[in-house]
Amino acid sequence: MAKTVDFPSELRHFVKVLNSFRGYWYDYDIFRDFIDYTTASLLWEGDKELADRFKRTYKDDYPRFGEMFLALVETMRDQIADDSGWYDALGELYEAISSRSKASFLGQFFTPPEVCDLMAKMQVPEVKPAGKTVNDPACGSGRLLLAFNSVAPANYLIGQDMDAICTKMTAINMALHGCTGQALNGDSLRPDHFAFGYEVNSMIHITQGLPHLLPISREQSVAYQIWHNKKGEPVPVPQSLSIPDAEPLPLQKIAKRQLEPGVQLSIF
Repeated sequence: MAKTVDFPSELRHFVKVLNSFRGYWYDYDIFRDFIDYTTASLLWEGDKELADRFKRTYKDDYPRFGEMFLALVETMRDQIADDSGWYDALGELYEAISSRSKASFLGQFFTPPEVCDLMAKMQVPEVKPAGKTVNDPACGSGRLLLAFNSVAPANYLIGQDMDAICTKMTAINMALHGCTGQALNGDSLRPDHFAFGYEVNSMIHITQGLPHLLPISREQSVAYQIWHNKKGEPVPVPQSLSIPDAEPLPLQKIAKRQLEPGVQLSIF
């Protein structure tokens, strides 16, 4: 069981919900499944197979994933309102949980938020860019991209990482922060290596700000296309990958939807 004192005070409500699972679960297993649950919840068509599997595994504890999502969104909303315009709750949780659980050998430490802000500001010229492609080839939880988006929105962000959980955290973070772009799982030193990926918020302008993810193929990966173009082997860019102007996503909208009667973000 995770001790709330081991986490930043703003995340203790989330950890309290995590600790409310009645079955005997490792913190890391719950968090990993929560990432899968949230990723599936943001997919256009959901993932009924995953939902059924989680219901069989967690039984009466299954609804707690929805409570965790609400705690996550409310925490992000409050922190973004009071801080720099972005907040990586998932990265903070992952660092703490993976470093003290049975998965401690997977412990990862991401760039501190203050350093992310400094690096983002150093990359932005006096005239802020728009419509450009910005890539982080080892994105972790995506916080460098979040920092860049807070300084220079309206750009197309690409996050790549070999860790599947990190890729999904990046996709979720980008979606909930109103970013547009792609989150890719694969080796950035081998552009032809691709496991899975998501296009993030491609239609956010016509969905009333509702965040969403669309699974993409290797050929739809912008990183893969750029690699082929440099080799003189152009790959047609799908229409869905055109770069729209991004707009900030009010997290109050998402939290409100969770609290409205009869409305719940679901895997399917």
